[in-house]
Parts: sequence; C-alpha cells; structure tokens
Amino acid sequence: MTVLVVFASFLLAANMHVDAESSVPGASIVLQNAAEKGMTMPAIGIGTGGYGAPAETWNDGVAMKAVSTWIKLGGRRIDTAWDYYDQTGIGQAVYAAIDTGSIKRDDLFIVSKTHLLSGYNDTLSQLEDSLKQLQVEYVDLFLVHSKTIMPNSTDPKCQPGGPNLESACVKSTWKAMKEIFQRGRKGGARAIGVSNFEVEQLEYLLDDSILPSLNQVEYQPYWHEEDLVEFCRNRNITFNGYSPLGTPDFGPRARNWNCSLLELPLVKSIATAHNKSSAQVLLRWNWQQGIPVNPRSEQEEHMKENLAAILDETFHLTDSEMHALSNISPKPKCPKVCSACTPNT
Repeated sequence: MTVLVVFASFLLAANMHVDAESSVPGASIVLQNAAEKGMTMPAIGIGTGGYGAPAETWNDGVAMKAVSTWIKLGGRRIDTAWDYYDQTGIGQAVYAAIDTGSIKRDDLFIVSKTHLLSGYNDTLSQLEDSLKQLQVEYVDLFLVHSKTIMPNSTDPKCQPGGPNLESACVKSTWKAMKEIFQRGRKGGARAIGVSNFEVEQLEYLLDDSILPSLNQVEYQPYWHEEDLVEFCRNRNITFNGYSPLGTPDFGPRARNWNCSLLELPLVKSIATAHNKSSAQVLLRWNWQQGIPVNPRSEQEEHMKENLAAILDETFHLTDSEMHALSNISPKPKCPKVCSACTPNT
C-alpha cells in the first residue's frame, strides 16, 4: 500500500490512498462506519443517472454501452439507482464483462440506491429488485437516495400524519439498511450510506450504533456545502460529490443553462495552464479535497479524460488555483444542478 503524498492535510482526513494490492486499480478512499473492515472505494466512478432524458437518449441500451466502455478503459466504480431505470442494461454490461473473463466481480465496485426515502419494507424490496436487474449477488454500496419521503410508502412511519414524520421515516429506513449491511455479500451490501442528506437528517442517526459510511451530495465550485463536508468528516462519513461539472445533462434546463462551469474563463485559463480540459480541472478540484466523484459520460474520450484527471499523479492544482475555484464571485443566479435536492426544501 502506497500513500499518495499530495495535500497531506486532507489526504489524511479523507483516508485517500493508492492501493497497490487492491483488485480495484488506481486512487481510492477508505470507507468507515457501516462498511466491511478495510474496504476501499475507487475515487472516480461513472454516473448513470439520466434524469430528464428522453427514452431514446438514455435507456438500458445506452447505459449498457457506456458501462461496457467504462470497464474496458479500466473504470471500476459504477454508480446507479433503483429509479435510474437503467440497471438492467448495466447488469448486462457487468455480466458480459465477467462472462468473457475480462474482469472478476471483485474487480468492480457497484453502487445502487433506493427510490427516495422509502421505509422499511420498500427499501428491502428495492434492494432485491436491484440485485436481480444488475445480475449480482450483492452490491458494494447501497444508499438511501434522498431525504424526500417516497409517496405511497408501505411503512406507517413514512406515511403523512405520523408523529415526527421525517425522523421516524429515516430511522425506519435505516433499520432496513442495517439488515442489508448484515447480509453483506449474501444478498445484501458490503457498505451502506445515504445521499442528499443534510446535517438535520444525519443527526437523526447519530444515536444509532451504526453510522453511514458515505453521504453522496452535489459538490461543485458553484455549490459546495463546507459545513456539511466538515460534519461528515468529523464522523468518518465519506463525502462523495455528484454533478462535479456543475452542468445538467438533459432536458430544457440543460439547453437553457447559462452558467456552465466548463465555459467559465477562470476554469478555462487553469485548464490551459495545465494542458488539461475544463472537466479535468473541476474533477481534480474535488479530488484534491479528498472528495470522490462520479461524472456521467457516454463518450469514450471523455471517460479517458475523467480517469486521467484523478489517476494522473503529476497533475496538481496549485493552492491559489484551488482557492480561486472555491471562491468564485459573483456566482451566477441559477439553481444548483439538482434543484430538487436543495437543502431544507
């Protein structure tokens, strides 16, 4: 095991390292709390959420092709969810890669998520659905997808009118998650965590004996909640950033998006100075803070760039560049990419 000696202060805080003995190549991060002992997660994964995409643009077939390409290029973490509606295609790509002998199941790190905050029984059934669609016996990481309570949940603690509704639903859902963790590689998950949880929702779990291993939240230079990052790190909860490029992929919001980080002069000037793309600069900004990322991509060339942004040990942003990207001013008057995930809404 070789320690990556870059920006040591937050390398140590985030448990970042390069594991030469792991079957998962490249930079990775150690998961703690509700995770197998010594478990590591690749620093970069492929996001597969096609929110807002028409069926002909993002579907099982497109997801299968993208994941197949990702695996071929050496990508090992795959980020999906019950409600991305592409797990069947991803499962076909995973099965084909394993069946041909190009990789083993242990080489991959598969992440899936519930449909919103679902309650006890629905969480268990969604995990079972995901395993069938993905054609695997277990997932490496299973997340509660959101603090938003799923409509029509079968759990009385998640139904309108109940006392302390959000707190009760979070705790009931987490009870199911702990059962999934206990199953481990036998029909469960090697680690469990949450997504889109703010401090308030995380606090509901602080009196539990098992805390989440990870919290996946949007993180990019226009939207970065440092108080939430600090809260997670102080409790050994890995902070995982999604939408790291700060741009929606599909739909009217993407077509009318007038605050693209990729085109920001500051980002482009830093990219030119390092002979890198704007996307690589934004991904590196995340990783140098110890934050793993999962950008969505269909294009092979973009996947190569994304991998290189994290795995190229000669590519480092300077302290002044990091500071400038963290303090862009003025910020544009546009919503965060995941507008439905805004805190306290």
